[in-house]
Amino acid sequence: MQTFPRAFIQTHDTSAEWPRFLGEVALGESFIVETERFNAANGPVAITGIRAGDPIAVHVEHIEMVGPFEAPNGGPFFEGLGPPVPLDYRDGYFYYPRHFRLKARPAIGNVAVLPAPDAAVLALSRRSLEPGSHYTDFKGWRRVVNDPRGRHCHQDCPWAGAGAAVHLRAQVDGAGLCLADVHGYLGAGEMAFAGIEVAANVQVRVERSTGWLVDWPLVETEHEIMVCCSSTSTFAPHPALQYVDMVREAYRALREVVAARIGSTIDAANTIVASAIDIRNCALYGLRGFVPDDRAIHDWDIAVAAALPKHIFLH
Repeated sequence: MQTFPRAFIQTHDTSAEWPRFLGEVALGESFIVETERFNAANGPVAITGIRAGDPIAVHVEHIEMVGPFEAPNGGPFFEGLGPPVPLDYRDGYFYYPRHFRLKARPAIGNVAVLPAPDAAVLALSRRSLEPGSHYTDFKGWRRVVNDPRGRHCHQDCPWAGAGAAVHLRAQVDGAGLCLADVHGYLGAGEMAFAGIEVAANVQVRVERSTGWLVDWPLVETEHEIMVCCSSTSTFAPHPALQYVDMVREAYRALREVVAARIGSTIDAANTIVASAIDIRNCALYGLRGFVPDDRAIHDWDIAVAAALPKHIFLH
């Protein structure tokens, strides 16, 4: 089985505006991508036969977490940040120094494909490479597969764990799959600006996506589908979207998925969406007016998911 070691994160095109493919895998081939803690991406991996515009399904087969393990120790919107708390891990649980244990729920925070390298994307990549840039851990092309969130990256979805499939639309030939930001546990909203951040060995395989309209990333589990919508102000062309805007976009996008699935109209899809939609917070550390001024770079950094149970469909 091909393995892409995490050492590549520190050696592969680290200061490049745009990357070369790290390697290539076939459709249906299982392979392992090793990630480090936090958001620096490993990749990009080319998928044979995939062209720009093709929808793909990234099936998460297994996540092996790699220690050491720590719990965040902050508060909402950067309030009361303290030192992380060391954790023990055994028998599927994280054990705190006293009082608590938490059942692990590993999931990938960032399943990404390379965005189309248009002028705005390349400008963001170059800006992160400039002297004095505050982006220290991931620069250049790695910046644009982490932010500006959007349709190609960084869902922060706690449900993208083993057994799930993440559907995305390739934006370049070969797709350029990247993985990063694995969490041992992530609460909905990521309220402390972190979950239990872990390094991981992630086994995935990529197939052509079938059965669902793929515009925004769509996370599919055994029982549910979730359309992941997100935005951040780090990308200049993005409008200043707020939470209510992202909820509206997620609702709209889910209606389109349902309408395509049943081969009917938005009006026909709306009644089931209105009845059964579940809006879930994925990352809420960018609510303008609540984030302190000294953290203004994160204004509008929001990710939500619109979920529906799959059993609603009769066929």
